[in-house]
Amino acid sequence: MKNGLLIFILLAFLAACQQPTVYIFSENLQDEQRQQLDVALKAQSLPYEYVELEVPREFGAATLMLANDKILRTQTQQLAAIMQALGYQPEISYTTRANHFYGDGNIGFYLKNVDPDKTFTMPKTVRTSECEKDEHNDLAVSFTSQHAQFTLASGAKVILQWEYLYGYLVIYYSNYSQTYTHSKPLVTTPFGLKSSDTYTITAHVNKPSWLNCSLQVVYMD
Repeated sequence: MKNGLLIFILLAFLAACQQPTVYIFSENLQDEQRQQLDVALKAQSLPYEYVELEVPREFGAATLMLANDKILRTQTQQLAAIMQALGYQPEISYTTRANHFYGDGNIGFYLKNVDPDKTFTMPKTVRTSECEKDEHNDLAVSFTSQHAQFTLASGAKVILQWEYLYGYLVIYYSNYSQTYTHSKPLVTTPFGLKSSDTYTITAHVNKPSWLNCSLQVVYMD
């Protein structure tokens, strides 16, 4: 009887050691997304561990990596539902036992925020270019996370709000806005071709005329 009990305890211990685990890889998630993910993971049925590594470049925004030797369909559906609740459409990939990380039913959970509206950043300083009026060329424009400060030829400084919306830089003035497309062309300089961030206006506004300029920073290094 005693030996039987010991065998039972040993088997239970081994089963616990072999219980599949979800390995969580996350990248660029917003604070709210992280909180929602934590709550959802605690509610699902498998143990999980966060892994402090970047999501591989070749992976999409949401990927579940499963081992061919043991596929847990119910648990996989739970994890896919977590991704969908966070606004992602999960992709399912399969690996072999040669990748020991995902043997015995272990699952890789890869999630990264690739929303350009949330990851886009502006250079700290750009210069006006291709202005409708030449007097407004080469004005300094500095950016913070929410505001653009134009330093005019007179020395006056004008602070406007900006945001990145649906793939466009938008700068607000009074009750209307100026919109720019972003590109990264090579620019000819006295030191050869150099890379740039260029923001080209999509339309002309009636006033102020200094908003009828593109914005550019050229990287000389």
